[in-house]
Amino acid sequence: MSGASIALLELLDRDDHVRQYLPIASWPVRVGRAIDNDLVLDDAHIAAHHFVVDADEAGVFVRVGDTVNGLRADGRHLGAGQRSAVGARPLRLDAGDSHLRLRLLEHAIEPELPLRAPRSVWHAAGPATVAGLLVLAALLFGTWLDQDPDDLTRALASVLVAALTAGVAWCASWSLVTKIFTRRSRFWWHVRVLLFGVLAIEFAGVAANLLAFSLSWPALSDFGFVYTYAIAAAMLYFHVLALEPRRPQRMRAMAVGMFIAGTSLSLWFNHQNRDQLGEELYMTHLFPPALRVAPAVDTATFVKGLAPLKATLDEKAKKRDSGGDDDEMLDEE
Repeated sequence: MSGASIALLELLDRDDHVRQYLPIASWPVRVGRAIDNDLVLDDAHIAAHHFVVDADEAGVFVRVGDTVNGLRADGRHLGAGQRSAVGARPLRLDAGDSHLRLRLLEHAIEPELPLRAPRSVWHAAGPATVAGLLVLAALLFGTWLDQDPDDLTRALASVLVAALTAGVAWCASWSLVTKIFTRRSRFWWHVRVLLFGVLAIEFAGVAANLLAFSLSWPALSDFGFVYTYAIAAAMLYFHVLALEPRRPQRMRAMAVGMFIAGTSLSLWFNHQNRDQLGEELYMTHLFPPALRVAPAVDTATFVKGLAPLKATLDEKAKKRDSGGDDDEMLDEE
């Protein structure tokens, strides 16, 4: 081919980066495994003469050759002999395990993206530093509440070492996988995802417990694991988005699937172990009485509300007694 280029046929890698390209100066252009093609592809799932890009009075089109696997043009499958016109946008072509893009001279290109360079070191590391300090403060405060004063120093040191080790290992693992697939580690991206996710989980837990206490809605804290799974799914989405930035819809679908699977399993296990869907048998988190909004219940009303439990407790007692008799009979035998 000679003369000015009128189109460009690009061979893409898995991240849609251009790996090889063929300038086109005239039609037709043949693609396949045979060496007499204009673009030769080393792909066992591509025919000798897989497809042709040509033009007529109606415009540029792609015609599939003698192939078993066919061709996908912008996601639409074309069989042998079928053709597809090239529209006003670059045409994505998937042949076998190879991915291509046909760009015509009249196709508009996307605008230039600005470089997202941080204005200073603080703008780059500041949010992660603040989030890290908040996460550390929350962990240490929780440890202080749970531990006896005699063991406090040892417990604080253990929590600090365990949190730092687990956090660095988690982010380093994601960075290594990201480096393998995208050639960029994006370590601080994974650090921010982890820290903000942990903060969101802590905040959601405290907020749910506070609202459950204040409004006397125990279900808000009884199903607190739902919030945790939702935030964990969002964290997974942003972690994986660093690996597949060009497929956000697929990544969102995966995250939603993980959320549904985790929530469903928790509901099933709770029902099997406690005969209820929630986690808490009773609300154990207490806040200052001044934060309570729900009206107080007098003792007589409270005791009256326990009456429906009598039938359930009696039934469980009968089952227990029945099981005890069976055990005695087995012992006598």
